Amino acid sequence: MRKRTILCLLVCSIVLRATALVVPLDTVPFDQLTELQQKQKRLVLVLIGTNWCKYCQAMEAYLRTDLPRDVEQGYYFLKLDAEQKEPIKFNKNVFNYNPNGISTGLHELARYLGADETGRISFPTICILNEKNELLFRYGGFLRRKELYRIMMEILSK
Repeated sequence: MRKRTILCLLVCSIVLRATALVVPLDTVPFDQLTELQQKQKRLVLVLIGTNWCKYCQAMEAYLRTDLPRDVEQGYYFLKLDAEQKEPIKFNKNVFNYNPNGISTGLHELARYLGADETGRISFPTICILNEKNELLFRYGGFLRRKELYRIMMEILSK
């Protein structure tokens, strides 16, 4: 009986720990951003990724844990699934999903915010926007926690 209880507690703790790892970011929906900016002006960090991208999940985990207080209070966080099929209203425009194969495609907003000068997008992509939703910074690729925080603090202090 005692072994059974210990095993049950062990399984429960593993399940709870695994569940904690998939808790979504405390993010803002795109359609509420304008309203929030009217109440309190902040920079906006958009993480563009996909559900299958392990690097995107790692970057999201960085943003979920131990953020410096200045960063938490200085940014609104938005997560954009580049393969999301629902339309998104952003900056008075509606962006839609564009299929480019049988089961593949890319959301227009991911391309609008995340594509580089050649039109390519990589995952993850970090975009930092000002209070007027104008692009200040874009980086396509994986950033380690220390580098990501340094960039966020540097842009926040400007």
